[in-house]
Amino acid sequence: MIKKFEDFNYYELLRISYNASSFEVRQAYKHMLAIYEENSLATYSLFTEDERKLILSKIEDAFMILIDDEKRKAYDNDLVNAGEAPDNLLTAREKKKAIPIYQTSKARANNNSLARIKKKIREKEAGDLTATMLRGDQISGKDLKNVRESLGIELEEIFQVTKISPTALAAIEKDDVANLPPKIYLISFLKAYAEALQLDPRQIVEGYIKNIS
Repeated sequence: MIKKFEDFNYYELLRISYNASSFEVRQAYKHMLAIYEENSLATYSLFTEDERKLILSKIEDAFMILIDDEKRKAYDNDLVNAGEAPDNLLTAREKKKAIPIYQTSKARANNNSLARIKKKIREKEAGDLTATMLRGDQISGKDLKNVRESLGIELEEIFQVTKISPTALAAIEKDDVANLPPKIYLISFLKAYAEALQLDPRQIVEGYIKNIS
């Protein structure tokens, strides 16, 4: 059963792990604000003013709690007691802080994947190709897959750059509505997918949402 937006905990809302660092919390917060702020090109026509205010309010609440160590510990304890988070949550985060090289290695892997994607796009002179393949006001998952494969880019490379799970990426490319994430996350995923392939996020988000609606 798909979880409703109002039932998301703060980690789910920001799309971060329970062990996310303060840096990751800040980055996720900025990313979510960019997607759902009033002037966002990717979502400006997809939410009512009240819906957008609700989303932004909860994003703000999530950030204010998770960026404060003491408030975050209290919130985590509540999640653990409610059975929503693993019992070893706090100790696991402390272990992660002791291994900073992990973050550096992960960032380097992401940068390498992004560099490979950009190189392939340059070599294929993607502008004319994508303009031809993404005509019309509706865009299907098959359209996105065709663009990706025409550029010689593997789904795994998109995963490495966006950190969207391969399962969610596959559901998007198959228009598998039953297994797509909730709309708030789907829009974020589509925006990240578009940016990875240097496509217009607004065109992709609006075209895809219209296609599956």
